[in-house]
Amino acid sequence: MDLWFSAVLFTASQLILSWYCAQLAKEKGYSPSWFAACGLLPVANLFSLMMLLLLPDKKLHEHQLYFSKYRQRP
Repeated sequence: MDLWFSAVLFTASQLILSWYCAQLAKEKGYSPSWFAACGLLPVANLFSLMMLLLLPDKKLHEHQLYFSKYRQRP
């Protein structure tokens, strides 16, 4: 393989990881721009992805289920 092909694959993987970190941060309620910037750095992207997977969801109160006390049981 040529060096340019390796560089293109490396750049594409960094951009994909950065995009995924930004999407996950947005979904969990954290700063997407900060995690996207960390996702562009070669070693920091793995740490930022692990942080996002382990950090709690800030928008958890929006996703709560409502259970009625009058709900019928099967």
